[in-house]
Amino acid sequence: MNTKALSAILATVTGTASILTATLGISPAAHAATTQFSCSAKNVYIEVSRLNNGTLRYAAYNIPTTLQRPSLLLNGGTARRDGDGNIVYRFRNGNYLYAAVQDSGYGKVLVYRNNRLIATNYCGDV
Repeated sequence: MNTKALSAILATVTGTASILTATLGISPAAHAATTQFSCSAKNVYIEVSRLNNGTLRYAAYNIPTTLQRPSLLLNGGTARRDGDGNIVYRFRNGNYLYAAVQDSGYGKVLVYRNNRLIATNYCGDV
């Protein structure tokens, strides 16, 4: 394949990616993430990440998992310190609230439905 043909293919692919990015409104850099908190608990693996655009993302994987596709994926959470100095990441999904608590130990994940605690998973309980 000559250099001109290869350049044309690369230009087409790059242009298509740019059009899709502009159309969907998704920055390629927005997908990159930095893990803020991870938790391996009984039957679930949780990961809280901060995307390059600043958005927090909550991913829950049912165990066993290959970490290819999360069972639950939520964007737009908040992070705050509680009275004990722990970082609490909160994510809403309808009537459910998922709180990942980064404490001095391994951490924990709390699940609330209609503001009532329905599950507590302690990290390290595998």
